[in-house]
Amino acid sequence: MAGSSKGYLNPELVRALQQGKTFEEWLDGKVPGVDYGRISADQAVRSSTRALSREKGKGVRHQHEGNEETAAAHGIAIVRFYEDNNITAADPEVIRPAFLEMTKAVLHRKVPEGFPVRAVIATEHERVWRLPEDYIRFRRAVITHEDGIFIERGKVYDLASVGGNILGLVNSGVSEGEVTKTKERIMRDINRRAQDGSTPGGRRRFGYLPQDPRTGRKVNEKLCPKEGPWAIQMKLWGMEGAAWKTIALRLREHGIKGATGKDWCGETVRQYLTNATNYGYRQIHGKLVVDRDGNPVVGKWDTIGTSEEWQFLCSLSKQRGAKTGSRLTNGGGKNPGPPEGRARKYLWSGFLRCGNIPVDAVCNTKIGGTRRPTKKDPDMHEYVCNELGCGGVARNGKEVDAHLEALVVAALEAKYKAVPKKVKKWEGSEILEELKKKKKTLTSKWMEGEIDDDTFYDLLPNLEDKIKGLEQDRAEHALSEAEDNLFSGWDRSRWYGDPKKKIPPMDLTQKRMAIGKIIKAVIIMPLPEGRSRKAPFDPNLLKIIPQR
Repeated sequence: MAGSSKGYLNPELVRALQQGKTFEEWLDGKVPGVDYGRISADQAVRSSTRALSREKGKGVRHQHEGNEETAAAHGIAIVRFYEDNNITAADPEVIRPAFLEMTKAVLHRKVPEGFPVRAVIATEHERVWRLPEDYIRFRRAVITHEDGIFIERGKVYDLASVGGNILGLVNSGVSEGEVTKTKERIMRDINRRAQDGSTPGGRRRFGYLPQDPRTGRKVNEKLCPKEGPWAIQMKLWGMEGAAWKTIALRLREHGIKGATGKDWCGETVRQYLTNATNYGYRQIHGKLVVDRDGNPVVGKWDTIGTSEEWQFLCSLSKQRGAKTGSRLTNGGGKNPGPPEGRARKYLWSGFLRCGNIPVDAVCNTKIGGTRRPTKKDPDMHEYVCNELGCGGVARNGKEVDAHLEALVVAALEAKYKAVPKKVKKWEGSEILEELKKKKKTLTSKWMEGEIDDDTFYDLLPNLEDKIKGLEQDRAEHALSEAEDNLFSGWDRSRWYGDPKKKIPPMDLTQKRMAIGKIIKAVIIMPLPEGRSRKAPFDPNLLKIIPQR
């Protein structure tokens, strides 16, 4: 599950300001600083079982508490807290929003609220950086001014000196290496246990009993007397050729829910019935675990069927259009973003919702597009609700697209055409100019022979590193400003394109991003009783939920 990030002013500072004190009075001569906390795996978020007994964010809260004690011991007042909860620092593709905000505040020596800061406190440097690029960014932020302080493990960590810098680089390299080694150890352990035929761990699967330490029973080792027969029945229905959605509907009719307590759908049925583990085999990244002779390793746990039945269901899954016959395990993807940011085939997929009331509540299922070619219109598509037990609404895709597109274009033009571009001041300009002057002065003195080569080449790298860090921050600021002004002065030529002005039309993803600025969702209401499906398109049956 995705993590969360936040930054907030010290509640004690907020109360002091509300009581009429000045920032300087609250500071009381202490060094202003920030506190950064991070944890890679918040079990209260990642585990549905542990979430029942664990407090969300407990790990970072404990870090903050320890950092406050450290701050008091060093005469530092924490102005702002930053935290990245349930976010790894070991993957360069994972963004840590609070880390980026914290380093920017330290670089400019002030938090967004305008209060000065120059110290950073963390429980240990691994909370702050695990990769070399993060260390370089953080170090530049701290040492840009001579007064920067970093405290970890209760002691001042020297980032400015050559020795301190070397140590930091070594630590970041070691951390990255340790991350790689840890991943390798985990995979070796998974493979060893798979080779032994040991029971696969993880969450309890439907049809199986949970772990019982008293008897030594492992999770997913023995079939559950209540759910096991239903798991076998699912397999039998599948062997008979029943559609995945039909099986899901039958389970719903009997009140049978999955291991997580959620209702079954066609896709979860398919994934369950094509999971090799339910038939005594193990797959890692889509490949069956085999022994030295190349034969599949048979597990030591109860199964719901034979290997032949599993192979049949996998073949059936492929015939029905699945990219892979079996379910892929030990290799999940990342959480998807919001609907407007994901590329789709049809413009309004994910924004549309079903407004049918099949029983006693609105269906509200997200609706996607489906190709419906005809002789007259080979490119025709429809937006159809595919929810089990509903199927209550369907609309001609081109008519929906044209109507809603016109509304969005008009709304975008009305909202953004008169909006001027915002120019946000970059706070580092004065510091950058000062550093460039120092570099120029240093170079002049060296060229005139006022300082020797050793001194020049000792001082120059540090200055250039600080300049590079600020230039990087300036570039990021410019990018952020461009994103903020993406829709300023907007007119319909951006949507449709204008050949005369050499403006290309927006692509599908750009249009969906624009739609997300105006519309949160569109509910497709069912046709009134007695109205034919061939009746003219009625835009009044589209209920628009605007963005606020």
